[in-house]
Amino acid sequence: MNSIKLLFTALFFLFYFQGNSQLNQADSLRVAIKDLPENESKVNSLISLSGSLLRTNTQLALQYATQAHGLAEKLEFKSGLGYSLKAIGMAYYFQGNYIETLIYWQQSLEVFQEIDDKQGVANMLNNLGAVNFNQGDDEKALNYYLESLKASEEIRDTLRIATALVNIGAVYFNKISSHDLALEYYLKALPLSEQLGDQDAIGTSAVNIGEIYPPVKTMILLWFTSKKDWRRTKSLKMEM
Repeated sequence: MNSIKLLFTALFFLFYFQGNSQLNQADSLRVAIKDLPENESKVNSLISLSGSLLRTNTQLALQYATQAHGLAEKLEFKSGLGYSLKAIGMAYYFQGNYIETLIYWQQSLEVFQEIDDKQGVANMLNNLGAVNFNQGDDEKALNYYLESLKASEEIRDTLRIATALVNIGAVYFNKISSHDLALEYYLKALPLSEQLGDQDAIGTSAVNIGEIYPPVKTMILLWFTSKKDWRRTKSLKMEM
């Protein structure tokens, strides 16, 4: 089985950066949060602060996510509750604690379902699929991805449709017997990824299509995709 790395794409808050930019953002958010009243804006800022610390201090990220969760509950801010649960799960994910990750992401999914936030539902279904895939449970991962695809199609969210298609393809790619299905989903994902300019998704689909196609067709495919700045990685997409 080919090794597949988890690839993270920032979709809700654009705050997942590495190195000094992450630290600078975290510092700025800490200063801003001090002056905020106990309102929904503070919940969202705490979630953002948690996200900015994921790659540098997961324990602190968990602390701020938990604080956001507590405040969201106090304010009965359902959307904030859903995203704070997601943030807590993300902190546990970065700590390698997949059991807690699944618990909190399942709770997040249930909140989004309750408030009929289809974007949040599609997001969490995808992420739950990614964790199960990473743990080797292809069947459960596939079910989550198919549900995510359905939810994404209902709201016509091209980005999440493409993400689900790539991930479904990754599951089918694991077995030679289902390579025809993997090819079907990768070929559906590729034009959408090109439309979005998602170079990582283009690279994922193109590389894996290249492994399924006969050598001559692989050369043609790689010639075409070489004209775009895509990354040659076999990767699974998760939404931050």
